[in-house]
Parts: sequence; structure tokens; C-alpha cells
Amino acid sequence: MPHTPDIFGLAFRDYLDGKKDEEILVKIDLFDDEKLPVSYFFRSYDEMPEWEKIALDECQGRVLDVGAGAGSHALYLQDKGMDVMAIDISQEGVQCMKDRGVKKAFEQDFFSLENEKYDTILFLMNGAGMAQKLHRLELMLEKAASLLAAQGNIFIESTDLLYMYQNEDGSAMINLAGDYYGEVIYQLEYGKWKGEPFPWLFVDYENLSYIAELAGLECEVFYRGETDNYITRLWHKKERI
Repeated sequence: MPHTPDIFGLAFRDYLDGKKDEEILVKIDLFDDEKLPVSYFFRSYDEMPEWEKIALDECQGRVLDVGAGAGSHALYLQDKGMDVMAIDISQEGVQCMKDRGVKKAFEQDFFSLENEKYDTILFLMNGAGMAQKLHRLELMLEKAASLLAAQGNIFIESTDLLYMYQNEDGSAMINLAGDYYGEVIYQLEYGKWKGEPFPWLFVDYENLSYIAELAGLECEVFYRGETDNYITRLWHKKERI
């Protein structure tokens, strides 16, 4: 089988090697193609959107940064003196994090992480998508719950895509017999490289909160943006900081 290129790893390495103006072409089956500057993954705290800053400022104790990318969130927390473990499935991306100074960066599938406890678990940059499909979200939240220390918090960012189907009167045209409307297919291209298509999940808060309860978690909307994006805070049932 042909080797699937590590799009993010290739782009991150080029950035660190001085190619600061490169872009990743993002193709999503429900949206128009868009170009994502690689520099976005290397943003400082001051350059981050408001919701990321708010979530990072709430972090405490031992932190797990899931899908850490180029490590910008982990670096900020580490510089504050926090114990941060940054994980990603991009081998070269993890090496780039290490090169940037992230002390605990590992090539690690979140779903296979075992025997650890964290006070804060972060799923930023639409991190709910790691579930890939709505029916797998319970599995992701159960895994997160198993890794969460007593009195700990999970922060998950997502976006409700219902707005894409809404009419001017507020009604929505959704095929209830079809796939969940927040399930999309991504494909990434960078330079001469083209990645394989992969599924990603954007989940509405009502579904997320219901599935969180099934996983033994309580939750609340921690931040709601103006573009239907939100961050939810989750914690073990009957516990609250």
C-alpha cells in the first residue's frame, strides 16, 4: 500500500525550516475549499482566539493536550510552569513539538492511552471531531472520563453545523434518515502531497450533553461564540470544582 503523507508533519517541518508563508488546502465535503496558513498552528497566546485563551486560563494540575498539533497550547501552559503532556498521531508533528521545546510530546493515539490521570484534558480546535462519527462520541468521552482525575475538567470545542441547513425563517431541512448532519469528510493537501480523506465530527451541544451523561459525565456550555462554535466543560458526576 502507498504511504499516506503526514500532511501536518510536513507543513510544520517546513515552517520550522523557514517557509513561513505556506498554506494547507482544506477540502470538506460540506464547505467550499479553504486555505489554512501553517503559521496558524504556531500562534502565540496573544494571537489565539478568545475561546482558546479562556480555556487555557482554566487549566490546572496535570494537563493532557489531545491532538496537540504543533504544540502552541502545550508550550503556553508549560511556560506557566504546568505539567503538560501533549499527544498527537503525527510523528513529524510530535518531533516538531519537541524541537519547539515541548518537554512531554508523544506520538500517541488517545484511545489507546492507559493508566494515567489528568486534572485537565483539552480537546481544542474542534477537538470533538476526534470521535469521527456521532456513534463513536460515547467511546471518546468514556475514555476521557477514565483518564480524568477526581475534581478534574475536560474542555471540548465543537461547532453546531445546523446553521448550514437553516432557512431564513429559522427552520432547517435535515434528512433524519441520513447520516448525522455534523459528520463531514476532510481531505488535506500540502504542496505536492495529498492526504487520504478522513471523517470528522461537529456535534451540537444537545447531543454532546446527552452522550456525556451516558459516559458518566456532567457538562455545561463554558463558552459560546458568534459563529455557532462552543466549548463545553465536562466533569465526573456529583463532582464540581
